[in-house]
Amino acid sequence: MNSADPRGRRIAVVADSRLEALLPELEAGGFGTIQLPPAGLEREIVSEWLEQVAEHVAEFVRNGYEVVLAGDGENEEELRAKLSELGIADLAAAPFA
Repeated sequence: MNSADPRGRRIAVVADSRLEALLPELEAGGFGTIQLPPAGLEREIVSEWLEQVAEHVAEFVRNGYEVVLAGDGENEEELRAKLSELGIADLAAAPFA
């Protein structure tokens, strides 16, 4: 498939705390990004944010995208639970993680 999409069907779910440092590698690897919530938000907001992330990830996975995770240990457990509820297996660790 030849597409004008510069991401090349690759998505990285990235912790807010790591996003800025990883941007050069993400761009070089042709990854689009989905940002995880920053520290300091209310628990309810974080949960709603992760629900939206999980729904987006599920759609990308269903459409054949490679989706990887570059977390920081803060939200991965809840994200995995939300993905599991949507029938999505654990995400692979990002190669630059």
